[in-house]
Amino acid sequence: MEEKSNISQLLTFYLPLYYLSFYLCRYGVLPVGPILVEKNSISMLDYGFSLSALYTGYFLMLIPAGVIVRKISVKKTIYTGVLGTISANIIILLANSSTILFVALFLNGISQGLIWPSLMQIVALNSTKKDAEWTVGLMMTSAILGPSIVFIIGSILISLNLWWAIFILGPSLLAVLTLKIIKTRINVRTQDIYKTTFLTKKSLILGGLNKEIIILSITYFCFYSILRGIVGWLPYFLIHGFNLKESLASLGSGIFPILETVGAFIGGYLSNRTKNFRKIFNYAFFLSFLLLSLYSFFNLPALTLGLAFILISLPEWLFFSKLSYLVEKEHVGFASGFIDMMGYIGSSTSNIIIGYIISTTKDYRNIILILTLYSLLGFIFSLLIKSHKLSST
Repeated sequence: MEEKSNISQLLTFYLPLYYLSFYLCRYGVLPVGPILVEKNSISMLDYGFSLSALYTGYFLMLIPAGVIVRKISVKKTIYTGVLGTISANIIILLANSSTILFVALFLNGISQGLIWPSLMQIVALNSTKKDAEWTVGLMMTSAILGPSIVFIIGSILISLNLWWAIFILGPSLLAVLTLKIIKTRINVRTQDIYKTTFLTKKSLILGGLNKEIIILSITYFCFYSILRGIVGWLPYFLIHGFNLKESLASLGSGIFPILETVGAFIGGYLSNRTKNFRKIFNYAFFLSFLLLSLYSFFNLPALTLGLAFILISLPEWLFFSKLSYLVEKEHVGFASGFIDMMGYIGSSTSNIIIGYIISTTKDYRNIILILTLYSLLGFIFSLLIKSHKLSST
């Protein structure tokens, strides 16, 4: 009985908090990015490539992580990710060139790529489908709030001239919370990768993937190209677009992930009420495309961006909270890893594109034009989602 209580406590409280600590380590570079760029004389294009390295390392590890989780101990996979994440943050703190920053962020991405499939596997193997939805929702909330908390902490530290401390606080919290994972006994049984329900027996190539997984993955590519495309450049956008100081730009950047949280909660509520998940995706992408277009071409107030950010965030929980209905429990880790991988491919490419556009045009408002195109693509692919496949039972 006590063991079940410990597992329940782990799922409902520690895993969301634990995942948040990884986000503090992952995005610590964002609020202090302008300082690192100026301090080390890094160009906008090189900084864009460095941010891309973070996302590239992450998505390159997601599929291998889905396999590793089931071939070795889930806990060992997590410990490896923790060690790499802490090491990467120390290297970022000591970085004095764009090359070192690139390598450190790539290591950070690879290390953190081991974590999401591992935590999803723990949830799937230690809870019912309904409980899994709740836990995944909390973890997604941590993921949404992560950048906001990072920006707020960064703003405070920058104002105190202690910006470097952000690379110490996150790893310290992560190390402490890892002790809870070490002590808790959980179900971590492994399975053969070739028995996944959404892969054919003949191959592991893209053609063997279930159509619904592919559609969700491509839609998530567009979704994350928008969300993580703008988050990495928010401080610059606010500094150069609205003439804010670095500390205020960091604080202002923290507002957008909060709006993202609001959107995700509204989307989760609407999906439970309507039972039609495709409409949530359709409206989110179409309305955000409409607002971003109007903002870009008619110079509307900044509140328009906030509303667009809320709208695009509506389906955030839906990409992962229903995976237990699409694949067997043992394979949720691999499925979530594949979808998340596509999202971070989107993040990686959008950051490179944004960095290139800014370095050539010197106009930070062009960021919004790029995100507008991603919204249109997301809407097109969201039309292919089959609502009944994602309905609750």
